[in-house]
Amino acid sequence: MRLRQQRLAWRRWVKPEAAMNLMPGGLGEDPISLIIGLPGLLASAVLLPFWLIELALRLLLAPVAAALRLTSVIPYRLELYRKGQLTGTFTPKGRPELVRLRNRLAGRDAVAA
Repeated sequence: MRLRQQRLAWRRWVKPEAAMNLMPGGLGEDPISLIIGLPGLLASAVLLPFWLIELALRLLLAPVAAALRLTSVIPYRLELYRKGQLTGTFTPKGRPELVRLRNRLAGRDAVAA
């Protein structure tokens, strides 16, 4: 079992891995390698500014999101994974409920093992 807590205010929208998946491995010195790698390079050039903007917004808004979560204005988000598969999503409000839920899920996993 793996319990993953989303720490920032929103899910990641811009995923640089998408551009990296388009890049072939081992670009050589021949002109064909550049042609093969061009879609990945173009996708990287387009995604990079958006990714940097999203990163800057996350860094600026992280303290605000943390304060709102501590005061129970917005819920935390927990995702429970078993054997690499998402098996449950929980949204506890406030830190005390988050701690109770984490302890309960950890206890349930210990009993199941």
